[in-house]
Formats: sequence, C-alpha cells, structure tokens
Amino acid sequence: MLKKLLRQNLSIPQLLGYAFTALAGMTLIFVAFGFSMDIRPLFSSNTDGLFKSEYIVVTKKVSVLSAIDSKSTIFSDREISEIETRQFVRTLHYFTPCRYSVFAYIEPSGNIPSFSTEMFFESVPDNIMDGAGEDWKWIESDKFIPVIIPRDYMALYNFGFAGSRGLPQISESIVKTVKFKVAIRGNGKNELFTGRIVGFSDYLNTILVPQEFMDWANKNFGGKEPPRKSKLIIETKNPADPEIAEFFASKNYDIKENKGEQGKLSYFLKIIITAISIIGLLVLLPSMGLMFLSINLLVYKNRKTLGNLILLGYSRRELAKPYSLLVSALNASVGLLSFTCFIAVRGIYLSRLKVLNIENTPVDVRTIVFVILFIFTVSFINISWIRRKIKGIVPPVMG
Repeated sequence: MLKKLLRQNLSIPQLLGYAFTALAGMTLIFVAFGFSMDIRPLFSSNTDGLFKSEYIVVTKKVSVLSAIDSKSTIFSDREISEIETRQFVRTLHYFTPCRYSVFAYIEPSGNIPSFSTEMFFESVPDNIMDGAGEDWKWIESDKFIPVIIPRDYMALYNFGFAGSRGLPQISESIVKTVKFKVAIRGNGKNELFTGRIVGFSDYLNTILVPQEFMDWANKNFGGKEPPRKSKLIIETKNPADPEIAEFFASKNYDIKENKGEQGKLSYFLKIIITAISIIGLLVLLPSMGLMFLSINLLVYKNRKTLGNLILLGYSRRELAKPYSLLVSALNASVGLLSFTCFIAVRGIYLSRLKVLNIENTPVDVRTIVFVILFIFTVSFINISWIRRKIKGIVPPVMG
C-alpha cells in the first residue's frame, strides 16, 4: 500500500529516458575498461616492459674524434640536466657499464657445443625490467647471475655461426636451461660465478645483469673511476611527441626507439580507451541529471502525501525505501543489459584481435568487479540524493 501510494505521479517516460541514456553510457565505459584488460597481454609478454612505460635509448654519435678521445661520447652533467628539463621526459636513467673483465665458457653437453668468449655486462635500474620475471634478482651471497641478452643474438647464432660451422641450432627454451661459468677479474681479484640466460630483449641491444650485481661487482672488481654515462634510457610521456626527434636531431644524438612501434601503439590505445571512457561519462552524467530531476519532481508532487505519512509516524528512511528500491532495481537492470552489450561488443573486437594472438578468453575478473562496483556507485549516488530530498520534507502544520 505504501509503495503504491508513494509511486503516484511516477513518470514512466522519464525513467525510460534515464534507462536508455544510462545504458549507452555504461556500455561505453564497460567496453573501454574491458578492452584495456583484454589487450594487456599484447604488451606485457616481453622483457622490455613496453606497455607500462615507453623508453628510448640515447647515445652520442660516434665520429672520427671518438677514436682519439673516447670521452667525447660521454654525457656531461650539464647535458643530462638539459635533457631532463624537456617536456617529453618523465624519468631519465643511464646504463651502468662493467669496469672489470668478464670471461664466459660453456662445457659441451648434449646438443650444446663448448663455447668460450670474452664479454661485457651492463645494467639498468630494475624497475625498467618489468617483464624480466622472478629470476631477475641478485643478493651478495649469490653465486648465480641471471642474464638477459638481445634476441638478435639467437638469430646470429642459429642462422649465421651455427650454419657456417655445421653446429646444431638451439631454441630459446633450451638456451634458458643452459648454465655457464662466468669468470670475473679486476682490481687484483677474481671470482667464479654460474650464469644462466633468463630472458631475451627485443629492444635493449646489450647483455644485462641485475643492478644490484653490477653495483657490487664494480665496487669489488672495478677501479675507483666513476661510471661513464655514455648511454641514457629515457621514459617518455608520449613516444609520438614530435619534439623528441627534433630535439635529439638538433643535438646530433642517436636515439633508439621502440621496435615495432609498440610504444606509440600503446600510447594511441590509451588515448582511444580514455576517449571512449570520457564519452561514456558524458552520456551517463546527463542521464543521472535526468534521474535527479525525476526524483525532485516526484518528491515535489507527493510532498503532501509524504508530509502526512511523517505525521502518521513513518520515518524518512522508510519513505525513501520504495524509491531507493526502484532506482536500485532500475540501475541493476540497466547495468546487466550494459554488461550484455559489452559481451557482444567484446566478441566482435576479440575476433579482430586474433591476428595479434589475443585469445577469446573468459572476461577478466577485474572487469566483472569493476562493473559491479560501478553499478553500486551509481545506485549509491541516486539513493543518497533520494534520502536528501525526503529529509527536506516538512510535515504540514495541524491547525
């Protein structure tokens, strides 16, 4: 009886208008969030962490003068400060080179031939190596060194060296199981370690070890000379910013950008996802405004009834409950229908992403949690508004 009484003057067209606009807004927001979750594997399945951050490597050009003075390729503190002040720079780091001798050798085993060579190590801050895995760590007591090499090295061995010497070709999975000895010499000391390749980089063309190991080894086996900052790695705010190429060209610096344009692709995808989310919000906000207007009109038209019910002993919370249940049911229905529309749209875009090895997997749990929380938040805002308007009702004075 109370529900029937309070729902007098309810405007069905206004509720339908809210439902349709909210449906469009929620669907766009769900699609944007779900799409961002679905494409994460496309950028996180490598050792370069290219989805999380967009990096470029900067060096000075090697010239005839470099053969006479090797310091000509080192960045001074003033030059580094000048780069750091540019608008496109988010963070700047530099490669730490080893200041000791490195000799590696592999004893023959199965299909793995014996191999020995002099080599070098470099390191970058570990926060750059997002996708290196759990093996990418080192503490001072360890005798094991994890190593990351360029993937191009595998191609050089398999299709160059191995072919010319009649040696067997080796897959990346086999290489990751092979341990080798690493002899380090310097500063009148030497020590033997065990190394293993734990990953491959498509972007950083160097042999990498953890920063902790490099700092320790340089301290114990290197000289007192500070590390040379001849190679910088810069995290950019926008890898597509034309100022990047213009600035480094004006300084005659070499830059190595993201292979495969993944950095630029990730940036533009973020722009698309953000744009869809903003459009969704712009559609949803007017629908919520329409709902607020409907609540205002409904409470105004029923003000006498509501005031009399307060005099009869009904609490304002009880009077707000029928409206709150109606709005909650409407939001739940619209949210469920929006999620259904998202599933349909998801099936369409995932079928197009098969060429990028994105599989049609079940909806990510984070997407489901986001949908539930979003519907709950919209309902909470609506219910808070209803209670606020009911609270403002003043019962009539009995005369």
